[in-house]
Amino acid sequence: MGVETLRKSLYKAKETPSLCTVPSVPYFIIDGEGNSNEEEYSLATELLFSLHDLLCERTGAMEPPLLECVWTAREVENREPWSWSAMIAEPEDITDSLFTEVRDELAFKEGIPTLDIYRSSIEDGLCVTLLHTGPFSFEGKSFQMMETYCKEHHLVRLGRSHREIYLDHPKRKSKDDLKTILRLPVQQL
Repeated sequence: MGVETLRKSLYKAKETPSLCTVPSVPYFIIDGEGNSNEEEYSLATELLFSLHDLLCERTGAMEPPLLECVWTAREVENREPWSWSAMIAEPEDITDSLFTEVRDELAFKEGIPTLDIYRSSIEDGLCVTLLHTGPFSFEGKSFQMMETYCKEHHLVRLGRSHREIYLDHPKRKSKDDLKTILRLPVQQL
């Protein structure tokens, strides 16, 4: 299933919590620690977009990239510090050899190491999802709505991670208008 087909079914959400089942999706991924305002995260996301663009050039794919990030609170009590896995879904028909070749080309062009970028398929499975509109700093309210939904529907959250899918670029849109899909992996009680 191509990324564009997946987007039509999975990269939509309502402004109220609902359930969705997310199948295995192949991604380009970079892992790190800290928050989204730090240079490490910014560089990682720039690398992912550059890699995606180069691969699309090479293959003729026309799939616009959406940045996603799985955030994990390393300490439950204070929700800090965070570890993260920033990712972009792969365009169709990417082979290991093409990925390695283009990743190495990107390193040469940019003059920066790219070996931290890797490929992996991730299956989120059953999730509670919600479309959050507004600044990232206001996501707490949306997560509270999702937690309430879980209680009302006899669901329990799996682990300490959540996924954010950024439908808008924060530098190109007002903070109040940013749209982000939030997902929590869950299971029935």
